[in-house]
Amino acid sequence: MGPAVFLAVSAGVAIAFQVVVNSVGLRDLGLGALIGISGATTALAGLAWALFALKPEATGRALLCAAASGLLGAFILGSIVLAANRGGLAQTLSLVIASQLVFGLVIDRLGVFGPAAQGIGVLKVLGIALILSGGILVVRA
Repeated sequence: MGPAVFLAVSAGVAIAFQVVVNSVGLRDLGLGALIGISGATTALAGLAWALFALKPEATGRALLCAAASGLLGAFILGSIVLAANRGGLAQTLSLVIASQLVFGLVIDRLGVFGPAAQGIGVLKVLGIALILSGGILVVRA
């Protein structure tokens, strides 16, 4: 298993655990405090990482991307926690994963994050169709 596969699988496992931990925290803290404490913890972890890394070039574009990432993270956290509390963890993650795959394929195809657009082959489309089918079965079951 290569490092990229290991990291991706580890992130998937961590997301499942994070949703459970966030659901418990939501009951005790409320959504705003949960997002605030989670965001502050993320900020501290990022700061610690930055202190040991090479000094980044803080361009306006880079800072805007970092701010947008933080806002997206807060939205993602809040949305997943609320959806999991209402629809369950499996249903929520099925929908999140399916939507990530579909939009990831579109983003790759448009070449947003690389010099060349990625191709969309029959196997990729079939794979996403199977995952979407599984997601639909989880949601309807």
